[in-house]
Amino acid sequence: MSTCGHQYAYAYTSKIQELFDAEMPKYKDIPENEFKEQTYLHSETPFGDKSMAYEIRLPNGWAEPEDRILSSYNLSSRLLGQIALFYSPPRLESVRSKFQIQALRLEYEITAEQWMLQHVLENGLTLEGLETYNEDKVGSLHVYLDEGETFVVRSIAQINGKRMIFVQYIVPASQWNKEAPIIQKSLETFKLVNPDNSMIEDMDAHLILDLAKFMYPASWVLDTQPVKNIERIRVAINNYNKRQKKFLDGQIRADLVSAHVADDLEEQLDIIKQDFRRRGLVVGELMYTIEDYEFTDDVQFGFVDVYEATDTSNNSIGYEVWVGVLALNGYYGFVSLMSPSRDSEFFTWARNVSAFEIVARSLSMQKRNLD
Repeated sequence: MSTCGHQYAYAYTSKIQELFDAEMPKYKDIPENEFKEQTYLHSETPFGDKSMAYEIRLPNGWAEPEDRILSSYNLSSRLLGQIALFYSPPRLESVRSKFQIQALRLEYEITAEQWMLQHVLENGLTLEGLETYNEDKVGSLHVYLDEGETFVVRSIAQINGKRMIFVQYIVPASQWNKEAPIIQKSLETFKLVNPDNSMIEDMDAHLILDLAKFMYPASWVLDTQPVKNIERIRVAINNYNKRQKKFLDGQIRADLVSAHVADDLEEQLDIIKQDFRRRGLVVGELMYTIEDYEFTDDVQFGFVDVYEATDTSNNSIGYEVWVGVLALNGYYGFVSLMSPSRDSEFFTWARNVSAFEIVARSLSMQKRNLD
């Protein structure tokens, strides 16, 4: 189950947000009794894997090809493997429509919405509609050209445990208006039989002395320094570039500051900004503030500020700085993120924001310190 995202990520006008502005078109609803007469219930457990078991009502006459060959069971983290394929009946005026389900093994915490946007960007698709059900499920409508013919794709992307299940109806544009109502209704019946709410990544826990604790993705590298003063403690976790191990794709810092020292929050935020400046990142305009952030129950109050930022040595890539402020028992927590911006490197940004949210939402005082 993905833990990140919500609509916070798109509260600021950007090039990426523009791709999400298209609302999902709605088509004439088919009465339930007519829909059941025009469809049949299909259920399957591909490769005998219960995590991919599904059911859906498909239009009458749609069938699997006789020479159907499914992709290898060893699902890739980069390529979508096909686990189901059905075609509409043959017709003279155009090629047949098809229904397919593909699966992908996910590596990092991400929302279904973020995954869908990355899919659209990587494949040069034209997004015509988007419908977000929750963090783990999103619907889309997009079009693409194939050998001079335009196709309309109505899809659902749903995270199930560590897998993305991608369900698609692919229809020649000339047939779309005719088939759209039953396709819309059919996708409403799609169901994963065995929902898996586990997280995509393994998580590690870090204890800050006997004071506080937080969780973070195991793919990030913890960087701690000797504690010289319990009134101000800092821990960092790093997202290193896979190809160039010495380079950071993102960094999160968790600062725990005694309330006796942090009597002025604005002053503490300025200290954090100055620290970014010393590292070569100028914190610029405040993009937006998230006041209703979901922290742990023992956070007395908190908020997250999101800033634009600029690299003093390379202004070709935009950056973002996220700063979460948490009022804890006797301490203030400051969780800060340094990341390429969503417009510069969307997938890296999405992964970084996901990790930030895990840290910020899990930071809490250790219970024995509250007694």
